[in-house]
Amino acid sequence: MAVIGFVPPEFFAQKTVPSAYRARDDWFRDSLPLQTPAGLVTSSGSRQNPATGLFMADSSDYSEATQQTGQPGVSPKPQRGSWEWSRAVLRKILTVYIVVVIVLAFLQRSLLYHPSRAKDLRVARYQDVTKLFPDASDVRIHCEDGVEIGGWLLQREQKESRPLVIHFHGNAGDRTRRISWYQILRQLDVNVLAVDYHGYADSGGTATEDTLEIDAQAAWKYATQELGYSPDRIIITGTSLGGAVAVYLTARQCEANEAPAGLATLCTFSSMVDTAGYHYPWLPVGAILVDRFPSEDRISSVTCPVLMLHGDQDTVVPQRLGEKLFRAAPGRSKSGQEKRWMNLPDAGHNDVIAIGGREILNEIAAFRAKVISPLKNEKDR
Repeated sequence: MAVIGFVPPEFFAQKTVPSAYRARDDWFRDSLPLQTPAGLVTSSGSRQNPATGLFMADSSDYSEATQQTGQPGVSPKPQRGSWEWSRAVLRKILTVYIVVVIVLAFLQRSLLYHPSRAKDLRVARYQDVTKLFPDASDVRIHCEDGVEIGGWLLQREQKESRPLVIHFHGNAGDRTRRISWYQILRQLDVNVLAVDYHGYADSGGTATEDTLEIDAQAAWKYATQELGYSPDRIIITGTSLGGAVAVYLTARQCEANEAPAGLATLCTFSSMVDTAGYHYPWLPVGAILVDRFPSEDRISSVTCPVLMLHGDQDTVVPQRLGEKLFRAAPGRSKSGQEKRWMNLPDAGHNDVIAIGGREILNEIAAFRAKVISPLKNEKDR
């Protein structure tokens, strides 16, 4: 077999030597061991033991490997970089976060709505209510989606021409748990229509933003068509989530030129996105929230007088969210009345009536007197 390394030297001096030959010969020469007094040495630094004929690693490499691994002649394993470790941890955290977001996205309505269910909510069974309103009666209201919701019509006396308050409660419980609110309304000399939303108490269906809006429309229709109230004899009120429902209904009726006499809210919010963002700042609520209740956008359509009350120790719906909604409301009503904000000192969310009940009563009583003119038979009483 021919060996390329033994091509005559004068061959390489020619300018016409093919490049392939030059490259191959250069490789061959570089790979040949060099003869030294200590023996043959390869291009990688390995030396040949004259006694055994074996090539050994360079002693400096040998010593370096021993220092790094602690074992003679063993090369160190490559160390995993801190960046790779950090990326692995971040991937795990991101995976857990995505799973949590997905789970909460599916469970969001169970976190928002806390209805109590009951089959028999006949008002006659609740003496605390009938003592306040002796002629209270049960009502069943048919909604446009075919669902029937339950409610009470609270009256002191039948066939009286007192103004009507349509009241929307918060996200928990049902109409039976609003006794303290009924006590305040009883002193305002008004009748009350209290309804339960889809999925609450003895109402059918399931609670969503859409179905709560349907409930509000059905309550208005019942009050104006079944009970015969004119819009200017109706005050719409709502607490917490019910305040968002009240804002929706009021804005809708104002846009339809059937404005109620007034809108009064207690401890309500600018939007559910703002409220959820306050409780879950680490979640992308703006992207995943389904029921948004954008009261801040809707209230600009309200043309009737507005009253808002809020406790300054509220940790469920922070007062700043109520103030944000108040700032978005028109400064004056169509009739020229200025909107009014009432701060309730030391009052939280669930204890707001217990702490601020007297202020709430006084404010709503003054509001009722301003927005509803007494009829002749009311003046005579």
